[in-house]
Amino acid sequence: MSDDAHDAEAVDPIEEAWLEQDLEHVETLAKERVAADARDAHAQAWLGLALCSTEKLPAGQAALKRAFELFRERQAAAPDDDAKEEITFDLHGIANRLLDTTGDSETLAALSATFVVDVLKLEHPPSLRQLASQLLARENDAVKAMALLKRALAVDAADPEALYLSARVMARVGKKQQVLGQLKKAIDTAEGTIAVRMLARAEPDFDGLRADAEFLALIDLFPADEPLRAVYVALDAGDFEKTVTLAEAAKARVVNALDVLYPWREALEQILDLHASEAQTWLPKFEEVQQAIEAHEAKDEESPVYARFCGDA
Repeated sequence: MSDDAHDAEAVDPIEEAWLEQDLEHVETLAKERVAADARDAHAQAWLGLALCSTEKLPAGQAALKRAFELFRERQAAAPDDDAKEEITFDLHGIANRLLDTTGDSETLAALSATFVVDVLKLEHPPSLRQLASQLLARENDAVKAMALLKRALAVDAADPEALYLSARVMARVGKKQQVLGQLKKAIDTAEGTIAVRMLARAEPDFDGLRADAEFLALIDLFPADEPLRAVYVALDAGDFEKTVTLAEAAKARVVNALDVLYPWREALEQILDLHASEAQTWLPKFEEVQQAIEAHEAKDEESPVYARFCGDA
């Protein structure tokens, strides 16, 4: 391997320290780089993130503000749109990391989101969503929340979390068609990110639509065709032995074997967890089902039906 190739693959020590959550080391390295070059935008950003992560907010925010100023100077002088877009990507990455530092604290998340949007002047969808969510929770202000979500969707029209939150806002103001439209868009774009159908089933904002056929069809987790539907309904209800019985009966009648094998295995796993003393009764069947799954997966087969049930599609 050439030296250039090795350097390209090397991880920045600051980023490595960040990933290891060694925040003191991040701060130390960033300060060294800033001392060597006060116009090092990346070092200023790392310093700001480290300080914010250790609750030194005024100093951390000052460093982040300086970093954004430097990045924007560089962006203004960038030779083409691709170079400008790369800097925009960097700015959003910094904002993402800043929000990650808040953990589960709604208060800190709101403070960080406000700082990103109002001080750093970045149209950052996660921050805009955070502020919209806060408005809904604290003030029930659907109008202001929707204005923030429109800004988020102007940046990323396929942001499933913004679309889902928009559906909730529309439900609060009684706009059924907009609810259904935003929910459908969220479902269509959410694969592998958020389980829109599962969230919608339990969301109080949608309680007024529980008897609506269009809404129910949209959030339905289960396959339409019997006997497969009965398998998933039983699994969802927590009736695991019934799921096993139904799966056994359905296995010869399904087109995609994984559609029945996955819920079958899940039910058997639950039974084994709940009834460890009966493991010898259930373990042979579990191993048989697992081997069948592995055989199908070895052929790169998938189950969109099970993915939908799990909220991944």
